[in-house]
Amino acid sequence: MVNAGNLSPAHILVIDDESDALAILHTSLTRCGYQVTLAESATIALDLLKEMSFDLVLCDLCLTEISGIEFTRTVSHMHPNLPIVVITGFCDVDAARESLRSGASDFITKPLEISRLPIILENNLQRKKIEAQKLLKHRAEVLFKAIKALAAAIDAKSHYTGCHSARMAGLCLEIGKEMGLNSERLKTLELAAHIHDVGKIGTPDAVLTKPGKLTDDEWADILKHPSMGADFLSGIDELAEVATIVRHHHEHVDGSGYPDGLKGNAIPPLARILAVADAFEAMTSNRPYRKAISYEEAVEELQVNAGTQFDVAVVSATANVIANIIYAREDKAA
Repeated sequence: MVNAGNLSPAHILVIDDESDALAILHTSLTRCGYQVTLAESATIALDLLKEMSFDLVLCDLCLTEISGIEFTRTVSHMHPNLPIVVITGFCDVDAARESLRSGASDFITKPLEISRLPIILENNLQRKKIEAQKLLKHRAEVLFKAIKALAAAIDAKSHYTGCHSARMAGLCLEIGKEMGLNSERLKTLELAAHIHDVGKIGTPDAVLTKPGKLTDDEWADILKHPSMGADFLSGIDELAEVATIVRHHHEHVDGSGYPDGLKGNAIPPLARILAVADAFEAMTSNRPYRKAISYEEAVEELQVNAGTQFDVAVVSATANVIANIIYAREDKAA
């Protein structure tokens, strides 16, 4: 079974406290062609979800450390676009309903019919693929205009950050093209860039425009905006992937970012592009607490932090894009 986005096997994370059950699921799923990673506890699974990228989570609801419902709720917030299939007791309708309310995309009852398991998993993998394609196939122009209008409203909260989202979107598109993204991925990236700061609607204006050092409480308000934005967007089916990108655009590749401390490939690729573009745009714009720096200085800063804060490949692509912009400016001036 291949990942909907490429030719590699779909990567399944399986969580169960019982080692025998894990062994059976591992054997069955690998025989079906899946890449399988096992976790014997919710804690181990959450750590894996911070470090690796998965296409689907298969989880037993009877976990010992935390309840399967709580685990499902946590994962659905951390990765809004990730399908979660839960395993529940036979005829336990209440548990099944609660799991769906907590973010699960489907459930399987015990005793498991191993022969039917791949069909259920494929249904959920393909459903997510179809939901992602909806954004292109059925996105009304009014949705895109509404997103841009909302982004402009957010930027208008501060004259220092006016048009920030529009500039971000333009830069993200250039970086995406430099990295060879197709038109579908570019459109998703553009939408995410326009709406990446939607969570700041809930941030007090006095915090956003404060010229001096922020207090701990004010920093706490700032740090909430990616998760708040994702929570807002995740309620719109067509924007589920955009919600994931928005949530993680302040993660660092070394795991020191927020809100979930994801690292490396666990951070969505488009979120890694957003992170670099956001940092560059912020550094080259005047803010209440400092003056803008030059494009050259900003690129140097990105390169210093490549591999720790920023994705190395994205920084490299950004450097090429900025070099072309500087060359074009100089050529025009000449």
